[in-house]
Amino acid sequence: MTKRLPPAQRDEFSWFASITLRWNDIDIFGHVNNARYYEFFDTTVVGFLHEADFGFGAGGAAMVVAENGCRFHREVKFTDSLEMGLRVEHIGTSSVRYGLAAFVNGESSAPADGHFIHVFVDPASKRPAPLDPAVRSHLESILTLTA
Repeated sequence: MTKRLPPAQRDEFSWFASITLRWNDIDIFGHVNNARYYEFFDTTVVGFLHEADFGFGAGGAAMVVAENGCRFHREVKFTDSLEMGLRVEHIGTSSVRYGLAAFVNGESSAPADGHFIHVFVDPASKRPAPLDPAVRSHLESILTLTA
């Protein structure tokens, strides 16, 4: 059996986005529903990419999600202040792997963390396309080499 890795730590991330929890994010058990974390991941990544205004979706670059995953360490409640940490863990020819983590109330240990892989595609053919140099540079600004 593989040993479970510890939760991600705040100091492992250099870019953050605040997430406002909504009543419908909470499930019958009183904590954030597990499916919502994938929305938080997507919102965080897209927020970072749009920060540089590359014109995604306007005839420019397009991307698809190839893989994502999330590990849960403890619950997040509606009254918590949620902030998502983002880092780039790997940049390929046409893909990027992001590391993400949810942090609450300024704490250093993440109650949930995960990953998200984008493949950049040609908008017309939907086939993988090399990253634009400006996009690559923006991604490199939060590149963190992980073990």
